[in-house]
Amino acid sequence: MDAVNLEEPCEKAISREDLEKKLKGKPDFILEEHYCRGRNTYCEDSSSCCVELVAHADLPTRFGHFTIYGFYDAKNDKEHTAIVKGTVDGKERVPLRVHSQCHTGDVLGSLRCDCRDQLEAALSYINGQEYGAVIYMKQEGRGIGLLNKIKAYQLQDLGLDTVEANIYLGYPDEGREYSVAAKIIELLGIKSVALLTNNPDKIEKLTREGVQVVDRIPIVIPPNPFDETYLKTKRERMNHLI
Repeated sequence: MDAVNLEEPCEKAISREDLEKKLKGKPDFILEEHYCRGRNTYCEDSSSCCVELVAHADLPTRFGHFTIYGFYDAKNDKEHTAIVKGTVDGKERVPLRVHSQCHTGDVLGSLRCDCRDQLEAALSYINGQEYGAVIYMKQEGRGIGLLNKIKAYQLQDLGLDTVEANIYLGYPDEGREYSVAAKIIELLGIKSVALLTNNPDKIEKLTREGVQVVDRIPIVIPPNPFDETYLKTKRERMNHLI
């Protein structure tokens, strides 16, 4: 067998210019080197600096056919998405869910919460409408982050509820904020929303950020043996409408 020369490239390097010749049209996304430079700072002009629409693409899913939009949040150095059905630009009373990332539930199918069920119910509901959207925010564990959420899970295993676990770790029971979500709603051109939520705090905070919430669409998931206490805590201590 002939020896392989590892120093010799397998094929000629392809440049961006070469690849552009294969494109059927001109892409309109923003390349990473041109993202907003306000990273990790509070931008004085939030209308142009803190959140920008970077890219969009066709996205067929098991729940329906959508368009996915990607947003860069320069202040927090985070990436968020919105999945949109139909045309929402300029529309009133758009069915909308603002869903905070839940790695354990959305990805791994955890039964300790109803997050994945709510996400899937929202996607199915919106697919049945003429137009609507789900905004997927990177604010894990009601704002405390993934690793702290796992610590909170252990504290719950040891007897605390979800509110007490957050407080034990030095965090508020509800640490999510919605200024970025409000900006995404603005960038999508949505005029007012019918919010898919059971959480009055979410309605209040979005309204405070200037979002016109004209209606609420309940999205109640039946409890299972593993999340009954969690849902009871959300109802009795966090005033969720479930």
